[in-house]
Amino acid sequence: MRKLKSVCLLLVTLVSAGGCRKPVFFPAQTHFPMPSHFVGRAYDVDDDGRPDFFLLPGKGGRFDRIAYDRDGDWRADETVRLDAIPLAHCRHLVIILDGFGFDLVKAYRDKGGLRLFHPPSRVIAPYPTLTDPCLEDLLGYTPCRAFEAEYYDHRAGRMAGGSGRYLRGENAPYNRLLHYRADLILDAIAYLKPWEVFGKEVNDAKRRFDKGDVKEMRAYFVSSAGVGTRKGADGQRMCLGRIEQLVHQVVWETRGLTKVTMMADHGHSYTPAKRVPLEKHLKSKGWRLTSRLRGEKDVAYVRFGLETYVSLAARKPAALAGDVIGCEGVELASYADGDRAVVLGRDGAKAVIARRAGRFSYTAEAGDPLKLKAVLAKLTADKDGFHDADELLAATVGCEYPAPLQRIWRAHFALVEDPADVIVSLTDEYCSGSKGFGGFVDVASTHGGLNAANSTTFIMSTIGALPPVMRSADVPRHMKALTGRDWPAHR
Repeated sequence: MRKLKSVCLLLVTLVSAGGCRKPVFFPAQTHFPMPSHFVGRAYDVDDDGRPDFFLLPGKGGRFDRIAYDRDGDWRADETVRLDAIPLAHCRHLVIILDGFGFDLVKAYRDKGGLRLFHPPSRVIAPYPTLTDPCLEDLLGYTPCRAFEAEYYDHRAGRMAGGSGRYLRGENAPYNRLLHYRADLILDAIAYLKPWEVFGKEVNDAKRRFDKGDVKEMRAYFVSSAGVGTRKGADGQRMCLGRIEQLVHQVVWETRGLTKVTMMADHGHSYTPAKRVPLEKHLKSKGWRLTSRLRGEKDVAYVRFGLETYVSLAARKPAALAGDVIGCEGVELASYADGDRAVVLGRDGAKAVIARRAGRFSYTAEAGDPLKLKAVLAKLTADKDGFHDADELLAATVGCEYPAPLQRIWRAHFALVEDPADVIVSLTDEYCSGSKGFGGFVDVASTHGGLNAANSTTFIMSTIGALPPVMRSADVPRHMKALTGRDWPAHR
């Protein structure tokens, strides 16, 4: 452990002093006033005081043309119509950010940013809204072993994993599908020096792209999560500005022969959070915190990342969930009961979720923990009370808990190989996780819970428009329809 801390300290020093804040080459903004006749954006890429590159808007204000001005007279000497270039003639850069909410990205574009892209689509992430299972869904790959790198191993009967497993990428098989992903040791540094690490990731990804050895390059930027956690929404807007520089640069350099798709794994709370007092609460209810379940009142409490959810293991999940729901900061608690998922809310609220042939039912036994009664009353169920998953998604996408029936049921039965016995969703004002890690980081925003802020992220592309709403697991199918080939393409 002392050796790992020394390595981290050395990396912090190198990242801080190593020029990671140096921007990509493309200028962030224009440096001269626009003439009245010019519509679009102009850039002085070679820094000679004259415009030499234009982004020109088409219908709807999206930039669908680029132009090159060789003599600085504000007239295009060469114009490229981006949409007229077939994808087959282009490289495809896929940018995956960690933790961006749909509303933040849409607002950024509405104000004039990221206008090379078609409008963003809403993407509802799986629950819990954690990076590993979310990225597995986005990339249509194999399920993770657990929700995160530390978990209770039911086969071994003990807590397993942790930092070593994380650094080896053992809970992240999706890494095999990425062409750029920073060294895993930098992930922790990304929460201590997030903006510096983000700058390093952008520059390193650009160098990887410049090798030109793959037709479709997929790059994942983990440090955007650190920027969001430390700086909240303002930090994420800074990240989008830096990414926009990168996108403009590759389009300029390749003369439009690069298509770009950008997405994120999950949303973010954009709410400062303090630690949930769950340990004290569990002890007050007679539970014994342990790494091995031996007695009826033993509980294994996973505390790894700083997140708005909690993963618990116990021999009596129903009893544990019943006690957990009374803790300050806890919003929902769920557990498996046979092939059904039971959800508990505050003030005695309880509902049961069942699945049959891909359809879902919601039986509110007391109260309405998922606030679904009014929504379901407007939908038509089959004779047994089950609803179509796509209809549920469309009906709940704007609700407090988007697509909750499928997501909660899947969390307990189909999302990962070894799910938790009790899954807890916290209010955005609370988080859980490593005590040591939390001592170094002020949490301005995080993720993990079931609500819309945590769950709703985005996808957008310069190739074409995507459906307005989808689940993370739908992304490969919709990207295949957009690109005309299996997505993601094999390395």
